[in-house]
Amino acid sequence: MGDPLDVSLSSRRVPAVVLLVVGVFLASAPAARAGGDFVDLAVQRARVWFIGPSGVRSLDARNGRTLSTPHLVGAAYPLSVTLAGGAAWVASVENGYVWGTLSRIDAQTGKVRVVWRRYDSSVQYVAAGAGSIWALIGSRTGSRIARFSPAGRLLRVWRLPDAGRIAADGEGCWISTDRRLLHIDPAGRVHQVVRAPLGDVATGGGAVWLAGATSVLRIDERTGRVRTLATGRLRLGGFQHDLAVGDGALWALRHTGPAQSQLVRFDVHTGRSTGGTRVPGIADAVVVTPRAVWVATVLGPGGPTLLRIDPHTLRHTLLVHIT
Repeated sequence: MGDPLDVSLSSRRVPAVVLLVVGVFLASAPAARAGGDFVDLAVQRARVWFIGPSGVRSLDARNGRTLSTPHLVGAAYPLSVTLAGGAAWVASVENGYVWGTLSRIDAQTGKVRVVWRRYDSSVQYVAAGAGSIWALIGSRTGSRIARFSPAGRLLRVWRLPDAGRIAADGEGCWISTDRRLLHIDPAGRVHQVVRAPLGDVATGGGAVWLAGATSVLRIDERTGRVRTLATGRLRLGGFQHDLAVGDGALWALRHTGPAQSQLVRFDVHTGRSTGGTRVPGIADAVVVTPRAVWVATVLGPGGPTLLRIDPHTLRHTLLVHIT
């Protein structure tokens, strides 16, 4: 299904490392940066959910005002967030990376419920799609993909030892592994989509997008056709979501120097850059909504930040320092 991507893992800002757990290392653990800080975000309607070193925070999308600061049970350290079923779902680790936790935060009441928690593990990513919540769980024996109902019931677990990134949409869960892009369809069947090294994966515009060092694969979800978009060197900068698709464009977060990043807009048909804007700090997550591009950063001036950017003019319309 097309030529495999030539992706060098050394092209990422910091190589993947494993998390220390009771004197041993966990396999398939998240990449780390100086200070070990991660941020992620999710946006729905007028609310933005931001997670990072300061915990979980929901903000007003219009003015950046903090609406709530839910406290995760067990002093969990959040890594990833998604929205589904009237709730925010947060993947985290806790107690020195000894426990992995998936939490559900009711968007209306703010009530926090631990959906899944296990010793010697880390819940690294969470994504919503096909009426389910999908989690990438790492442990000493390799990675697993877990599927949960909107009510938080565990439905099924797949052992995929080299899974490293996930995304989800109405067609199921898409998993980037060391050598392949895999797909778990809504019926639970696992398919190999294309042979390609580990890369950031995103969904949108009727396709799945897999990033390499100098190109992005576009896999049409209806036909299965694979196209390679030559973007030039990407230098993706974050641990969470470096790619997003929306407003007729492909968006990527490029690391340009110490505590400096760039949001780059690409043509979805040619891969040609159509503009970019500087972002202070290390950009770690990007989300596109109908009227805005949202970027979360770490290690910038003033600490973690949330930015709102106009998708057409690339003008910064909101900057919030998360303290």
